[in-house]
Amino acid sequence: MTRAQRRHDTRRIKARFYAKQKVHECWSTTERNAGLFANHGKICSCWTCGNPRKLGELTMQEKRADLSEVFD
Repeated sequence: MTRAQRRHDTRRIKARFYAKQKVHECWSTTERNAGLFANHGKICSCWTCGNPRKLGELTMQEKRADLSEVFD
């Protein structure tokens, strides 16, 4: 991947972060938070943003699959 492509992707993901902030306003809109989101997909490492399997829970995809089996 070229440097230009990486820069383009970073700008695109930061723009998506700012667009999400207009709707949800769950994180503060700072340049640092936009960079963290662009590199990691989340801002913080709290238990609600982290991996639910660490807490012994199922992921949302696994929960949906279990529900679809019940209703089929």
